[in-house]
Amino acid sequence: MIIGIYGFQDAGKTKLVEEVVRALARKGYSVSSVKHTPHRKSVDSEGKDTWRHWKAGSDPVAFSSECETTIIKHSKTPVEDICGMIDREFAPDVIVVEGLKDGPFPKVAIGGVSKRKGTVLTNPTLKQLVEYVEIEVAVERALAKLPGLDCGKCGLDCARLARAIALKSRRLNDCKELSDTKVEVYVGGRRMPTGRFTSSVVHDTVRGLLGSMKGYEHGEKVEIRLEAKKAVAKPRRKAR
Repeated sequence: MIIGIYGFQDAGKTKLVEEVVRALARKGYSVSSVKHTPHRKSVDSEGKDTWRHWKAGSDPVAFSSECETTIIKHSKTPVEDICGMIDREFAPDVIVVEGLKDGPFPKVAIGGVSKRKGTVLTNPTLKQLVEYVEIEVAVERALAKLPGLDCGKCGLDCARLARAIALKSRRLNDCKELSDTKVEVYVGGRRMPTGRFTSSVVHDTVRGLLGSMKGYEHGEKVEIRLEAKKAVAKPRRKAR
């Protein structure tokens, strides 16, 4: 999940980020963070080797040492895209964003700042914030296991069932379309709904085809990527 923390300068945003990251890490969650500033600042500086690489035409530039890896991109990237890259590369349980007042994710207001859209907590205690994050992570984990059909056979849609599971009022096996096989289908980066029937067909068909291929071992994780080609327009017949 992504949680934002915003407020005026010196309101205590960084202190709260430190506290919540430390508390979540101690509980066993993997946490990443993003620091946003509206000012024109750079971690690079004129004369450094990385700066010279950039001025020569390289962008982004990566710095690698025995204790650190830094990737410097000399252009603005939306925080949502940065979070997406972190999620794809490292898949943390939680991404904490400090300083961004807007964005399509839940946010926490600190100090006397006016509440922005998506604000879920205002000046919370550390305990309240950690509890909120833990519930939302549990919802995301449950939702990732559900088929996404929103069939209503359990009496709820998948989002509400996931929240009920996180709050321990329902169980995962209450889902009537939950498959015994782990099948996920993505199209254009979007996860497609897959119930029992679809999961079974995809699983059995793909495993059956792979069984005839040299080097395949049953039970291995399988990933298939299909690139869509542009359809070739058929020539029109001339009218007689």
